[in-house]
Amino acid sequence: MIFSSRFLYRYYSNYDFIVDTITNKRIYFSSPKDFNDPFDCRPKFSLHNCKKDEEKYWELFLFYLAKEQYHGITDEEALKHASAAIEKKLHKNNDWLLECEKQLSIAINESIKDLRICCFSKSPRNPMMWTHYANNHKGMVLQFRSSYMADYSSGEFRAFDVDYYSRPFSLKKYVESMEHSLKGDLMAFAQLVYCSKSYEWSNEQEVRFFSRKEYVTYPDNMLTGILFGSECPFLWKNLIHQSISSWKTKPRIFREESNQTSIKFFSLVNKNS
Repeated sequence: MIFSSRFLYRYYSNYDFIVDTITNKRIYFSSPKDFNDPFDCRPKFSLHNCKKDEEKYWELFLFYLAKEQYHGITDEEALKHASAAIEKKLHKNNDWLLECEKQLSIAINESIKDLRICCFSKSPRNPMMWTHYANNHKGMVLQFRSSYMADYSSGEFRAFDVDYYSRPFSLKKYVESMEHSLKGDLMAFAQLVYCSKSYEWSNEQEVRFFSRKEYVTYPDNMLTGILFGSECPFLWKNLIHQSISSWKTKPRIFREESNQTSIKFFSLVNKNS
């Protein structure tokens, strides 16, 4: 993925996690089950809510459904299945819709059950994120160069922008994921399920990376900056300075200015401070 942002940022509140990320040059990927928002990774989608969606998308949905259910079926045969289902108004049948939703949910969850996620933001200046994810400015933010953010050894370090919605997403969007999945994109449904959040979270400007590994190592030049919160303990700052003292290419150190009324202001800390 090509990012519009030159850098991506990860907020931290736990010192042990920060030290592990910096000294071991690895990023931790957590299970979606451990997320603090119980509604996260459970997008608002229901076939019942799509009854009034355009019939052409129902035809496509039933076409791709037939392709998934009957492996090796030709496009012509799949179209016949879709046309027959539309003629029977299967997409208006509540019992069928309920059962179809259950089966789709099982299939999707099975395909993405081992995926782990690491979340980044496009901005280091989000007051709410400093509060929630950096322990009321006592924590830190690490700045990573986005162009380096790939796991070249496995090719599975995939990333997507989070899509924020104000209403349940449409059948059209679901159909697009089915199409990409059938073309071999194993991450299509991961993007749909794990990268859709309510618009209330849109200020996070989130980017999500996927891997089936718990930890993914990163190259030396990827970590380009360390941002200390205004309330970050002095001991943390001192220890972090020591931990990177031997690095040939050191990340730049920034400090949040506590006398400013906005999180927009960071000062560059020189190597002797």
